[in-house]
Amino acid sequence: MSVWEHQYRDAVAEITSPGTLDEKILLQARQFKPVKQENRWLSKAAGSCAAVAVIVLLVHPAQYLGALTPKQRGAQSNESSSLTNWQLQKPLPATGTDPWFELRSEVQAGNYMRLCQQWRHEQRGITADKLPRDLANKARKHCRLLPTH
Repeated sequence: MSVWEHQYRDAVAEITSPGTLDEKILLQARQFKPVKQENRWLSKAAGSCAAVAVIVLLVHPAQYLGALTPKQRGAQSNESSSLTNWQLQKPLPATGTDPWFELRSEVQAGNYMRLCQQWRHEQRGITADKLPRDLANKARKHCRLLPTH
């Protein structure tokens, strides 16, 4: 042991509490009693409900009425009802050309000048071409900050 550990042990050994203080603490500790709760019926009801729920889950007829996994069904199941391809198939993207492709690529690059110009023309009724929803949302968000000339 090092020197400071010996000094610490010596200092701790010197600390004592008076006997009267120990007796007072012991008397107070004997007076503490657990709080009685009057909710015995509530806890019995909760336990009964939990037991009924477990029984219902164990005895439920869905376990016996075809709620089996595909491996347990064996030869009875066909490929259309199996769960091997349970995920939804994503639709293929449209193969046509996008008339707003150039404007979208400019917006993705951070250039909003042409978008704001197109949006202002649409707001004033100069052009009949309506912006797609995604471009219109970006125009509302960014075009108010740019000059209007």
